[in-house]
Amino acid sequence: MYQNLKKTLKSFLPKKTLERNETLFRSIISMFYIGNKYQCNICGFKLSKFVKTENCDKLCPKCGSVSRNRHLYTLLQNTLENKSILHFSPSKSLKSEIQKMDTQTYITSDYLGEFQALKNLNIEAIDEPDNTYDVIICYHVLEHVKQDKKAMQELFRILKPNGICYIQTPFKEGDIYEDNSIITEKGRLEHFGQEDHLRFYSVSGLQSRLEEAGFKTQNLCFNEKADNYFGFLENETIIIAKKDLKF
Repeated sequence: MYQNLKKTLKSFLPKKTLERNETLFRSIISMFYIGNKYQCNICGFKLSKFVKTENCDKLCPKCGSVSRNRHLYTLLQNTLENKSILHFSPSKSLKSEIQKMDTQTYITSDYLGEFQALKNLNIEAIDEPDNTYDVIICYHVLEHVKQDKKAMQELFRILKPNGICYIQTPFKEGDIYEDNSIITEKGRLEHFGQEDHLRFYSVSGLQSRLEEAGFKTQNLCFNEKADNYFGFLENETIIIAKKDLKF
């Protein structure tokens, strides 16, 4: 139902109109999903079911959050008070909730103009001073970056001592898989799962590269029940990268 309604709206309304009235349209569409079986922990909407996306994620029709947004939100709640935060490519739903928190500063950045953000920072050469942020959120970004090792060094540089970077990408088993000779969208889709992805990380491979950049890392592995209340995916991993200068 959700996808059909979305296609119908896109077929006769200009993109700018859809973007300008997204909250209204989502409120209307979400009426078809009202229930008490599940709840989005970001917007609080109670629903009969989550929307299943093409990649088998679970989407909230009211705020548009997917599982990774909701999982991250559980970690960020009650931890950002008086913190300076940099958020790359922020999802609208998560950004909206962080803006309500009592942070010191909350800076959003999007390099390609795909998300609404305050700055346009190049993660390979971040135009920010050393030791600026307490928290950095870098979700589903590094797999798009050509010089990912340089980006990791930059994240380490601008993070304050004892600061934390929350990182996630699509993961696979084994080693990191990348091939610079694969340059077409078709080839990248076939090999890396998406037209604009440049590699497939493994959890251990990404941790190793982050540690080379100076971080101390740990991975949080969530194993949820298949039909859990908040619509989390059954298996999800988040990497916590800390700038621990004693390490």
